[in-house]
Amino acid sequence: MKMKKAVELLRREKQVKLAYLFGSAARGDAGKLSDIDIGVYLDDSLSEEQRFKLQLELVSKLASALKTDKVDLIVMNDAPLLLNYNIIRGGKPLKSEKQAKVKFEAAVLSKYLDRKPSIDRHTSLRLARIAEKGFS
Repeated sequence: MKMKKAVELLRREKQVKLAYLFGSAARGDAGKLSDIDIGVYLDDSLSEEQRFKLQLELVSKLASALKTDKVDLIVMNDAPLLLNYNIIRGGKPLKSEKQAKVKFEAAVLSKYLDRKPSIDRHTSLRLARIAEKGFS
C-alpha cells in the first residue's frame, strides 16, 4: 500500500519522466535494514541545480509516502553509466513516459554496449588484483 502512494506521487510529478524501483526492494529480498532504491529520469530541460532541488523535494515526499527515511533516490540524468544500465536491466518501472523511455534506454544501452569490452577488462583486472593481494 505504501508503494502505491509512492507510485501515485511519482506519476503526478510532471518533471519525472521515468521512475524505477531497483535493488533489494525490486528483487524482493529487502530486509529490515534495507533502503528503498528509486531511480528517476527527470525532464531534460531542468538544470543541474533544478534537478538537485527536485531530488530533495522528492526524497522528502517519498519518505513521507513510504513512511521511512530509508529512501535512496538516484537522479539518472546525473548517474554513472553502469548504475543506469543496472537500474534499467533489473529495475521495476514505476512511471514510464514512452518517448522518454525509448530515448533514454536506447542511449544507455548503446553507450553500455560500446564500453562493455573496457568495463569487462577493468573488472577482470580488478578481480585478479584482489585475488593476488586481497583488499588492502
